[in-house]
Amino acid sequence: MKPIWKIGLILAAIPIIVVAVIVWGRAKEVQHDLISIPDDGRVLNSEQETLQFRKGNLLYKSWDDKQMIAEDDNKDTRNEIMPSSMLYLKQQGLLFTGAVPVIDVNGVSRKLKARKVYQPEKDSYRYKDSEIPDKSIVKLANRQYYLNADATLYLGDEKIGKVSKPLLLIDKSGSVTVYEKNKKSRYLGYMTLKVNDRTVLDASDETYTIGKRKIDLASFGGSDNKKVVLQDTETEQDTSKKEQKDLNAKQEKGKMALAKSAKATEASKGVKAKRKYGESLNSKGSKAAGGAGNGEASESGSKSGASDGRGGGADLGASASTNNQGKQGSSEEPPNPQKELNKIDNYADIVKKIEEINQKLERSIPVLKIGYIAPGVTSVKVNYQFADPSNTLIGTTKVSVIDENTKKAVDTQYVSAVNQEVMLSHLSPNKNYHLEFVYHYDLGKEAGIQEMKVQSASFQTQTVSAIYQMEHITSTTMKLNVALDTRVDGIKKVRLKVIKPNGDHFYTNSNANLLNGKGDVVNLTGLAPDSAYEFQLQIELKNGQTIELDKSEKYYTMQATVLKNLKATISKENRILIDYDWASSDYEIKDSKVELVDQASNEQVDYQLISQEKGTLVLVPDLVDKEALLEGKLTLSAVHKKTRASKTFEYPIKKALLYSKNADLQLELTPFQQKNAESKETQRGKSVENMEAQTEKANTMMKTEDLLASEDATYDLVFQMNGALNAVYQLVTERQSNAKPGDWTIYDKQEVKASEEGKVHLIQTISKLSKDNFHYRISVFDEKGQLLLYSYPR
Repeated sequence: MKPIWKIGLILAAIPIIVVAVIVWGRAKEVQHDLISIPDDGRVLNSEQETLQFRKGNLLYKSWDDKQMIAEDDNKDTRNEIMPSSMLYLKQQGLLFTGAVPVIDVNGVSRKLKARKVYQPEKDSYRYKDSEIPDKSIVKLANRQYYLNADATLYLGDEKIGKVSKPLLLIDKSGSVTVYEKNKKSRYLGYMTLKVNDRTVLDASDETYTIGKRKIDLASFGGSDNKKVVLQDTETEQDTSKKEQKDLNAKQEKGKMALAKSAKATEASKGVKAKRKYGESLNSKGSKAAGGAGNGEASESGSKSGASDGRGGGADLGASASTNNQGKQGSSEEPPNPQKELNKIDNYADIVKKIEEINQKLERSIPVLKIGYIAPGVTSVKVNYQFADPSNTLIGTTKVSVIDENTKKAVDTQYVSAVNQEVMLSHLSPNKNYHLEFVYHYDLGKEAGIQEMKVQSASFQTQTVSAIYQMEHITSTTMKLNVALDTRVDGIKKVRLKVIKPNGDHFYTNSNANLLNGKGDVVNLTGLAPDSAYEFQLQIELKNGQTIELDKSEKYYTMQATVLKNLKATISKENRILIDYDWASSDYEIKDSKVELVDQASNEQVDYQLISQEKGTLVLVPDLVDKEALLEGKLTLSAVHKKTRASKTFEYPIKKALLYSKNADLQLELTPFQQKNAESKETQRGKSVENMEAQTEKANTMMKTEDLLASEDATYDLVFQMNGALNAVYQLVTERQSNAKPGDWTIYDKQEVKASEEGKVHLIQTISKLSKDNFHYRISVFDEKGQLLLYSYPR
């Protein structure tokens, strides 16, 4: 009998092993492709919110292939960013998390280098031989594009404004989030970006046209985009290519019908009947930042239909209903199109049905055409027009924004027929809404005044993030630029919360207008030195709501004054180097000097300063002895940056430095005179018994020779030094008066070349009179004329 129980045990163990591996992976926090980010900057996180990072933060891929940014390995500092992201660096560089394709104007695609910094170079970006050319497009992912050019943004035929090198994030409902210059904006409508007369990026259709060349951007790197024609059902239908062509042909007929009914308002392209993305009729919107929708169906409210014309790649018009406010007493019932329209949910079908009805009527029913919807954080702007060739539209139009949770109107505006744009306020961030239009028309005869309600697709308001940029830091002050990545309307008051190291906090006011622009500069004073501070922006809206934005990272005030490093060394030229690293947020250095002391005699040692640069002093000590153990002290004279008050900072050099000259100088009688002097001394010294000792003879020899030397005797200054091989030195013989000690004067100057062994030798002959009245020394200079050492006779 087979051991079935063993097989069962193995099968039962498999899921346990799988779970254990997953748990182990999470515990180990495996990090792939880890790099240290080379500069401060910003990026959109996985929720499409602006995330700031600092130089030295870690960029890595987690065990489950998520792109993460973290200050360190601490879990609390981790932030997930989009799977394929572009990091904006402070010095204008770009860094891509993956090897994404860049498509040039010729339609040629090349892969960019992952995790390398592309630096700006005129109109392009470059990393070694890899380039992002001018007017090229980087495809970060499906429906995510970066245009390396300045362009004019259009929604339908409506010019919105200029954009510079925008990042375009297109959701499945067809709405587009535009991110450029630290700012986000979102639009529901048919979007094109015109670089110049020959170059146009069609964001809604994902095509790039250069002259007669049309590049299909969706084909690069694969795409899950499906050009879907919306049906009356609430789910996307799987169709064959043949069925798809039939559906597109039907839609073309619908467009032609709409164009016929819109003859009087050709300026607007209307709302598009064909929707490029989407899996259902009602666009509920995702929770992604910037308000990007996910195309899911809304379970409440009227059903959404696709829109027709170039006015919307998004589902801009959703449903319509009518109400007869006309006369009721007629014996013959007049034409009543409302009964038929009430049965239709799809906006495109409503347009088609109205066209059919209008063909049977003497006067046409006006058609609402939504150009685009631009949701903000607390407001929404809608662009629309009426196709009303028969001039049947009467009265004002009621435009309301409806909260999809409460089903209540948040704001309502009444606008005249000549209005083409309306702004609605009092919305909340990251919530789902839809627009409702109510207008009236009169076809004449017995029909009376009719009311029609048109509901747009649902949309989501944007989220907003604060951008904190530190401009200047001292030990007690900070200069902080605070801005918003998305415009916020309806602001009543803005406060910046400053969080102290101990958790306490205080507030300072900020300017709302500047926040919505390039940012408000906030000057903070009275801070503690060497301390960490955090910041948090709080926005109070006119509707009473308060938005508390994300906190900043910790910023540290400087130490008031700090010496990070101080050391003394001997250079290869045998000079003394004093290196220091001193920083102060309050003071600036005006002068620096060193005090040298001979440890044996405790006397101060003079020196010649050779050079003085920031943080470095080069000097040559003026020592009589051939060698000495030197102690030192650095003295910095500084002035306060604001008050200009003077202050002196003193720092001892902890380690004594042994300074030794590699030269020797002797003063002695010229050799033949020295022999004569010794002979005379020998004859005269018969009465002196051997000068007491041989050592004492050596110590007193010079004195004795001096006494015996004649007035016309001469002396030799004999100099020897170990130098560099074949190097050329300038040897300057200097002297100083015995009677009036003062400055040294030049007695002789010679250029001497070292031997092949590096030996330097010089003999100078002087008279006895000169020897008795002057002190002598030799100063050695290198080929550049810089002092190397002083040598005194022994």
